[in-house]
Amino acid sequence: MTVSGIDGQRLKKFIRKQTGRSLILDCRPFLSFAASHVHGSYSVNLNSVVVRRSRGGSVPLQFVIPDERARARLREGRVSTVVILDERTSQSPRPSKDGTAQIAISTLAAVTSTARIYFLKGGYEDFHSQYPECCSELKPSLNYTSVQEVKETDASRTNQHEKPCSNRRPVYDQGKPVEILPFLYLGSAYHASRPDFLDDLHISALLNVSRDCAEYFKSKYHYKFIPVEDSATADMSSHFQEAIDFIDHVKHAGGKVLVHCEAGISRSPTICLAYLMRSKELRLEEAFDYIKERRSTISPNFGFMNQLLQYESEILSLTPTVKSCKRESVLLGRGTDVQQKFGKFSLHFPQFTFEYSTNTVTSPSV
Repeated sequence: MTVSGIDGQRLKKFIRKQTGRSLILDCRPFLSFAASHVHGSYSVNLNSVVVRRSRGGSVPLQFVIPDERARARLREGRVSTVVILDERTSQSPRPSKDGTAQIAISTLAAVTSTARIYFLKGGYEDFHSQYPECCSELKPSLNYTSVQEVKETDASRTNQHEKPCSNRRPVYDQGKPVEILPFLYLGSAYHASRPDFLDDLHISALLNVSRDCAEYFKSKYHYKFIPVEDSATADMSSHFQEAIDFIDHVKHAGGKVLVHCEAGISRSPTICLAYLMRSKELRLEEAFDYIKERRSTISPNFGFMNQLLQYESEILSLTPTVKSCKRESVLLGRGTDVQQKFGKFSLHFPQFTFEYSTNTVTSPSV
């Protein structure tokens, strides 16, 4: 498939005149996308393990286009133009051979022959500087400090936990924490600051993996704080067992735990991945796909992924026959609802049957 270069002026015309017929895919890191992006664009949020496995080839379409309606438009031929952009590409329309943009192009080539694919010259940086009116700027979400200030200011109000305006929250703070297992939830610091969310989900404990130790509702919930920087050089693996023990303690007590960091993108997903790998004997790629299906914004940093790969090796050395949810789901039957057994309870996830079709989560060969 031929990929042509496109300048910012032409992209601006697409935005204004081809609403519904064009698709804009942003291949920058998710936090950059959450802070500012082209109107109507979608984040291509590929983790390093997905990039490594794909080797520049195609991946499941839902990894590249997370929005179901946008995928349907593309498959049905209702999209004539796809524009792919990164942070600051050169004037050449050729993206990095093994980068996210190239994976997006390879994936699109496998599913459509009608849409024309363009690569934005100069990247988002140039486009934003020239046409800021075509870009969305998202304000940061409430952090623990601002939440405390709001609590003190509004202490006399009848409803202290009034919901803030939803358009102030970035994508990773929207919605509620997601269920990973019946007793294990994943979310952000904003989710942890909302007792209404916690009560609705019957959460009894919070595991905070970040730099800020905030326990504003200590009389109501059980807190555990593990201080870790979101840095590729930070040592997360030394805390794996401590976190796993805490989660198991809450589980055995009949409670539910929310694991969170600041954005729920890197540190807390790393802990949840380690927990699934150790307690359910899943390989990293299987655990990653499972969690990604439930919270699409996860993206542990490169250093954490390397530590998880090492952790996988340690687990494999202890348990040579690691369970494969892919193999078991195929054996249980294709095209049917799969009941995947995990210990003493069951998980039902028909969308996670690894049938290697475009409508299910698949795992590219290594």
